[in-house]
Amino acid sequence: MSRNLAIAAGVLIVLVGISMLSAYIIARPADGIIAGDRVAVIKIHGVISMNAGEGVLAAEATTPEEFRSQLEQALHDSSVKAILVEINSPGGSVVASAEIAEAIKEARQKKPVVAWLGEIATSGGYYVASASSYIVADPGTITGSIGVISVFPEYSRLLEKLGINMTVIKAGEYKDFSTGYRPLTEEERRMVEEIIYDFYEQFIAEVASNRNLSKEHVRSIAEGRIYSAKRARELGLVDEVGTRQVAIRKAAELGGIEGEPKLVTYERKPLFMELFATGMERLGYGFAKALLESGARPGLR
Repeated sequence: MSRNLAIAAGVLIVLVGISMLSAYIIARPADGIIAGDRVAVIKIHGVISMNAGEGVLAAEATTPEEFRSQLEQALHDSSVKAILVEINSPGGSVVASAEIAEAIKEARQKKPVVAWLGEIATSGGYYVASASSYIVADPGTITGSIGVISVFPEYSRLLEKLGINMTVIKAGEYKDFSTGYRPLTEEERRMVEEIIYDFYEQFIAEVASNRNLSKEHVRSIAEGRIYSAKRARELGLVDEVGTRQVAIRKAAELGGIEGEPKLVTYERKPLFMELFATGMERLGYGFAKALLESGARPGLR
């Protein structure tokens, strides 16, 4: 009996501890605890997509939702004076890239945002980088590829060789244009090209505006061309060629931080840690809410 009581007491102590910590987190000032001036590091790695994918083995991707969540943490932390966006991405979704770029432009109105380009920052990866306050490209970076692409696999001949016939029932002349069961017609090709060129012009306009360049200059260096960091600097696509440490120092400088800056990194937790943290947060929140509602709010009396 005494053993069961000891176990129960231990569990109660743990729950009370979680409750008090959660109550403090809920009740503390929005600015949080100032632990020295810091640079927040947010990573854009892998494909830029509206959806991160499903399953433990899903491909690495960055979504606007995830990025905005981490960006908000940095903006609301008063100890964070500047933000470093670390980009290692070949691009991805037009919509997702535009969403992230817009979030960066909004953030830089409050705190300086420096982009550091890693091994690759092309297409959508460069699109989001262009929205930052300052761009540092690693000496080994491949960047650029300002352009838009849409691919439509067509395997009608393969189906024919396999003896497979497709019966398509549709309402609308163009509803089956992207199925791959048949080649695109000239009119369908023109329809898709019109959309692609609209996106392309949007891409060029955004880069020109973000980098303070003329549309004519950006168009002349676009066309999907890729560049080394040195050449990108010469063309005005990046501000400086340097390592990650150079980018950190630049962010610290723009944020008014003296000396070696402290870093705080926001990134996705491993699946187990995510589940565990979420469970503990919900458990503690329930007890914290009860404490707060009973008037047990921490503070000076």
